[in-house]
Amino acid sequence: MDSEFSPHAENLRPIAAICRRLDGIPLAIEFAAARAAMLGPEVVLSRLHDRFELLIGGRRTARPRHQTLRATLDWSYDLLPGPERCLLRRLSVFAAGFTIEGANAVMSDQGYTASALLEQIANLVSKSLVTLDGSAPSGRWGLLETIRAYALEVLAESGESEQTEQHCAVFFRDLARPTPRGSRAIWKDDA
Repeated sequence: MDSEFSPHAENLRPIAAICRRLDGIPLAIEFAAARAAMLGPEVVLSRLHDRFELLIGGRRTARPRHQTLRATLDWSYDLLPGPERCLLRRLSVFAAGFTIEGANAVMSDQGYTASALLEQIANLVSKSLVTLDGSAPSGRWGLLETIRAYALEVLAESGESEQTEQHCAVFFRDLARPTPRGSRAIWKDDA
């Protein structure tokens, strides 16, 4: 980072916004700080929609997986077992978080039970790829914005986007469909 860069009062708001948008991920913030020293915090903040192209240029002495944000995420993703990779990419269709029922919907063609999905979600949480939403009374999780952006790209590359989006749309359609008075909605795992 440029030793001349100093966060002035007028830069504090965009710097805080950059940190939030990067989900507090230290390596991503380090890359953003290096770019902010050259481009300014406002420019970096305005270009975070393209974070994987913007946040490059780690130290040449760093391991290859630490030289770009994408390389770091590729390395983490490649370490996942196949079923967890599939789940992570498909969960990216949920912009505001998901429940076990939502995860079941986007994975419905894979034949997993709710307990098997919970195990995979727990594994992704332990690897900091999925976060638990502690404010929800029952199980609700989400993906950090950076992880979600990456997983959406991987989903598109996998050719599963359309099918996953259809599963998601059917899930929300059924969720929004009113149930007759006095009846109880039944999920697949309840039967």
